[in-house]
Amino acid sequence: MTQYYVLQLFNGLVNGGFIAMMSLGLSVIFGMMRVVNFAHGALYMLGAFIAFVLGSQLGLSLWAALVLAPLAIGAFGLVLERLFLRHLYKVDPSYNLLLTFGLTLIIEDTMRRFFAVQGAPFLVPQSLAGAVNLGFVVYPKYRFFVLVVSLVICGGTWFMLERTRLGALVRAGTERPNLLRCFGVRVPLLVSGAFAFSAGLAALAGVLASPLKNISPFMGQEMIATTFAVVVAGGLGSIVGSVVMGFLVGVISTLAAIWYPPVATAATYIVMIVVLIVRPGGIFRGVDVAHFPLHYTPIGAATRRVVMSWQAKLVALVAGIALPWLVYPVLACDIVLWGLCALGFDLLFSFGGLLSFGQAAWWGASAYLTGIFIAKLHYPMWIGLLAGVSISTLVALAFGMLITRKQGIYFSMVTFALAEIVYFVVNQSPAYTGGEDGLHGIMRGSLFGVSLHNQITFYYVALVVVALTVGFVFRIIRSPFGLSLAGARDSERRMLSIGYDVRGLRLRAYVLSAFVISVAGGLFALAHEFVSLESVYWRASGEPIMMTLLGGAGTVFGPMLGAGVVLVLRDHLSTVTDSGNLVLGVTFVVIVMLFRRGILGEVLHRVLARTAAWSARSERGFREPSEAVSSSDQSGLH
Repeated sequence: MTQYYVLQLFNGLVNGGFIAMMSLGLSVIFGMMRVVNFAHGALYMLGAFIAFVLGSQLGLSLWAALVLAPLAIGAFGLVLERLFLRHLYKVDPSYNLLLTFGLTLIIEDTMRRFFAVQGAPFLVPQSLAGAVNLGFVVYPKYRFFVLVVSLVICGGTWFMLERTRLGALVRAGTERPNLLRCFGVRVPLLVSGAFAFSAGLAALAGVLASPLKNISPFMGQEMIATTFAVVVAGGLGSIVGSVVMGFLVGVISTLAAIWYPPVATAATYIVMIVVLIVRPGGIFRGVDVAHFPLHYTPIGAATRRVVMSWQAKLVALVAGIALPWLVYPVLACDIVLWGLCALGFDLLFSFGGLLSFGQAAWWGASAYLTGIFIAKLHYPMWIGLLAGVSISTLVALAFGMLITRKQGIYFSMVTFALAEIVYFVVNQSPAYTGGEDGLHGIMRGSLFGVSLHNQITFYYVALVVVALTVGFVFRIIRSPFGLSLAGARDSERRMLSIGYDVRGLRLRAYVLSAFVISVAGGLFALAHEFVSLESVYWRASGEPIMMTLLGGAGTVFGPMLGAGVVLVLRDHLSTVTDSGNLVLGVTFVVIVMLFRRGILGEVLHRVLARTAAWSARSERGFREPSEAVSSSDQSGLH
């Protein structure tokens, strides 16, 4: 029994080695560039595929892959940094998130086209086959090799950053880049090198993982989620914290899989939440990001007046009424409900200054609770919807009291961990949720004697609820509370100095955001009469963010427009190509690089700018003739 646990401890350290190398690269990128690199998991996947191709197509060994893959992906990372990320260092960090998410979609869908969904494990070299006797346990040679390499890489990286001149320059570039420029150091070159090095680390982890894991285009998705949690718990920007937490999480997850397998997936996020509660800032405090500005720059006063006008509301209402006649009713319903979910996110993001990665918690919780009350407990539709929304909002209040103590990226990651825990609870409660099979049997019933089984009828009923909720959001924004919330977003210290409870403002904003999202989630369950695990999967948190930034954050109707663009594109592309995610990824990249205000924000900005310029020219045109007449009159007097 003792040898069994020692064996599992080593397995945990091996898994931790992969996580530690990934976390190390992500920590270097964030510490140096303040970039939340969502594409790090895709780079890990590319490293594994390069090893697979080198072995299966070119007949090269793992030893060659260990050298060539990090070099190739490092060069690829350098190209990404030069072409895309370099242009975003001075804008809001949320755009880096959108850009790297778009790049991830492009990379994953491209690899899927070439290698299908499932790959195959890479063969272990003959020299590393078999087992080695360590005296106290017999352990596979290759796994022991992975453990040794990961320890050497992590230790070597720490030594380079902490004990060499190059490391001193990197650390100086992290803390005082302008001062470093005064000494003639080429900081952009240093930044590019750091990104290439981090990309190479991700690729190296992928190569080492290729003989142990099934290689697929989506293998980086779970890894990047775990890596984010590890980096935050260890301390953002802390090399030692990333390494220690990486190995620790690997061991905890492996042992949890032995003692209670269902909790293994959620163990990482539980550890992260506990660490941040006990020691805010992570185990090893890294870069101070307590006030790291992860929120959208507010829209201008002129744009705000336009989106708040009754004319804009009328146009939006007419568009909602006409929508099921422009696209089929199910898609129309999805657009308005996902749009409402994105608006709930935007209420917290643009007006509260908090970037949440936990929309899936309330979207999915409300959907499942509504479905359980109707399908399992046999309550009428409206009671089920009311119960689902109410319970979801009350749970959000309870969690909000805890998580609104955090700010910046720490708040973002705690909300992400919360969503993952909700996913775990739903997946492990098949008696109520249906587990992987989903929850069936959600019946809509009728309203005032009118059957809601007809999709168009239900759409218009849902549209009324959505319109009332949007009106509620408008009231929030215009209320004294909304103005106070915006003040706390723009200048927290000033609001504290005049006696406002900033944490209380943010708690209310978080609960109101969860309420709006819960309304959308409950209606979504009724619209499809079915709820699946996709409702609580992490992508259900990411998509509202993308819809909001795509349509125009802070414009109220922008999230609705973004939802329409994303869902219509996805629907039409699914009928003509299987590369829908590729096109979506390209769309995100184009929007970030060229239209950073979002579609609606950019259109309003350009129209208002041209209107102002035309008015100025017209005013000058009227002034010049009058000035000419005045001067001629004066000359006549002389």
